[in-house]
Amino acid sequence: MAEIVQYRLEQMVGELEDLERRGLFTKHELKAIVKKRTKFEYALRRRRASRADFLRYVEYETNVDALRRQRKQRLDQKGGKTSLSDFSITQRIISIFERAVVRHSEDVLLWMQFIEFIKSRRRLSSGDKDDEDDGHTRLLGRVFARAISAHPYEAQLWIKAAAHELEVNMNGSAARTLLQRALRLIPDNQQVWIEYFRLELLLVEKIKARRRVLGIDRAAGEVATEEADEGESGFIDVPQLDAEESAENGDSVVEKLTEQALAQLDRKQASKLGNGISEEKRAVMSQHTNAYLQGAVAQIVYEQAIRSISDDLAFRQEFLSILKQFSDTEQLCDLVLKTIRHDFAADAHARAFLCAEHLSSVSIDSPDVVDALKQAVENFKHTLSELDSPEMWTEYIAFLTQWLDACKDVDSLRLFFVALLTRAIAAISEQREVRLDAQLALDCANAMQKLESYDTISLLNWLADSTQRFPSSAQLWHRRMEMLVSYSDDKTMSNVASSSRITTLFENQALTQAPQSRNLWDLWFDWTEKCFDNKTISADQVQSRFMAALMRVVQQRTQAATSTDGNEKLTQLQSLVAHLQIRYVDWAWNLPTGHKALTAFGEIAHMKFKPDEDSDEEDMQEQQTEGNVVALRQAYRNISRHAFPTLAFYHRCIELEPDSKNKITLYEMACRVDESDSEAWLAYLRFLIDTKQLGQASVVFWRATKLVSEDHQAEFETAYQNMLQHNNS
Repeated sequence: MAEIVQYRLEQMVGELEDLERRGLFTKHELKAIVKKRTKFEYALRRRRASRADFLRYVEYETNVDALRRQRKQRLDQKGGKTSLSDFSITQRIISIFERAVVRHSEDVLLWMQFIEFIKSRRRLSSGDKDDEDDGHTRLLGRVFARAISAHPYEAQLWIKAAAHELEVNMNGSAARTLLQRALRLIPDNQQVWIEYFRLELLLVEKIKARRRVLGIDRAAGEVATEEADEGESGFIDVPQLDAEESAENGDSVVEKLTEQALAQLDRKQASKLGNGISEEKRAVMSQHTNAYLQGAVAQIVYEQAIRSISDDLAFRQEFLSILKQFSDTEQLCDLVLKTIRHDFAADAHARAFLCAEHLSSVSIDSPDVVDALKQAVENFKHTLSELDSPEMWTEYIAFLTQWLDACKDVDSLRLFFVALLTRAIAAISEQREVRLDAQLALDCANAMQKLESYDTISLLNWLADSTQRFPSSAQLWHRRMEMLVSYSDDKTMSNVASSSRITTLFENQALTQAPQSRNLWDLWFDWTEKCFDNKTISADQVQSRFMAALMRVVQQRTQAATSTDGNEKLTQLQSLVAHLQIRYVDWAWNLPTGHKALTAFGEIAHMKFKPDEDSDEEDMQEQQTEGNVVALRQAYRNISRHAFPTLAFYHRCIELEPDSKNKITLYEMACRVDESDSEAWLAYLRFLIDTKQLGQASVVFWRATKLVSEDHQAEFETAYQNMLQHNNS
């Protein structure tokens, strides 16, 4: 190890002498640089050198080079002769990246960072000599080839490589080839299809722009092949991949169809023109009859894309948004809309998109906006006659609400949409059994609030009926209870929004029907804390509600854990338990310091939390001004004994607990939640190191190495060593 490090340091001698000779760094600074580089080189020679070790070295060398450039510019040496130090640091960084990708070839992000670094150096040297710029370009091509060979299924690498060919090497044919190879390997990747489609449109646009600048119309036969002759020398030479060999007999339709299109696009047009048309007229007509310039290849790409990915509306909408960025794409836009209409005939969201698609190019200030809006409304009415479903009515209500908000400053349009929205809600109400679902009921409630024709009682009645029809809808219950809570202080609404009625609705209906809703639980405790602030309930009653809620949710979590198909539900309930536990301790912490101590819930947990040795509990309570420590400790005693404490709960308690000894107890208990979790142990070790308890940290680290999962063992040990090094520096 030492010999290799010494060899690398000796290679720096010429660079260091040059930096000193040119006055860019002093001897003292160069010694510090050598010392730092030595430390980095030894770190990279470790058996388990991490990705972070390489990147820290890269960051340091980048900063050194930036300082060198600044000093060179300040000393006005920019126009001088290029010397060793002008490029040696860049070469060293490239060498570090080379070693990094050899050691961690599986790390896609590392390859990406390597590529971005070379790009940045290429831009930085674009004003320098051409050979340096060309060297970076060739290096970038080689790195792209290696990265793609290591990760042939990584779409971003193929896309970036194609962009490099098009933008740097000016080689559209090579860019097309790369994206076609990517589609052979990952035919279901949407981003590759999108970028391939964009590429074909861009190549056509370049040809059109060139023809306009030259004032000529090139022969049809030249168009299909002119891109193939550009920049062949800069082609990224990706070797034949094993995955491609296995796909030889697979779907290579894209390449075949594109080649056929490029070779045969204009034969039919040429035969139609015949010999009876003059050369002058033939030249004028060629752009309008040239299928390539009309986007035939892009059309082929789109058709193949929707065959590979047939059920994604957003995918097709992305094609449409790209087409609108280019000229003369009206026919392709019509094709995309036609395929959406055909393939998504029963999809309410797709039908709504088609109804209002023409409005995307119309602004609210345009003179055509009124006619465009009327046409959209007629489209919706026609669609509703064909697809009379709750989902379609939901889309219609959303459309009307959106434009009502957009036209609020234009009285005529605002009144127009108010009338339409009122009639739509009335039509839904007439046939609630058929047209109404939970989401539509909620959207109608939100729309009613914007209409003067519906008062508060009408809206509350609508919500009451909706929660009765759809009792499991957490959003409807939240909307209803939120409205009742907001009117709880209004004496005119005391018959429908009294405190006792709201509490009963929460406990007996809302939280029983939708017990997994975090928003509903938050609203319940907002209401509980409001009652406490108004002194209608005691602190112990608030605590009782918290503990009852926690026990209910913990019980549901236990049931979900035993279910075979409850992974998503279990994760949701686990998050809810942690959220409620944290909210409980936060409430206890924020109690006034002079408030009566909270009552222990059931048996007190077997935990001994002691105040500082130099002060008793009462003195600490008087000294503490940020929160109620006594209430906090009673709260986490209750939870630790009765409510299955989570890791997030312990972290919050540690943040609030002022006494270091109690923090250690909490860290110990946090690590027991999941003994294989390296993050919990690292947080514990970080605390011990920061508080200079290095002996205790060594003991905890030894324990942790026996418990942390093997997959994270190396990363855990490296992180601990880094903490120790940072503490010593």
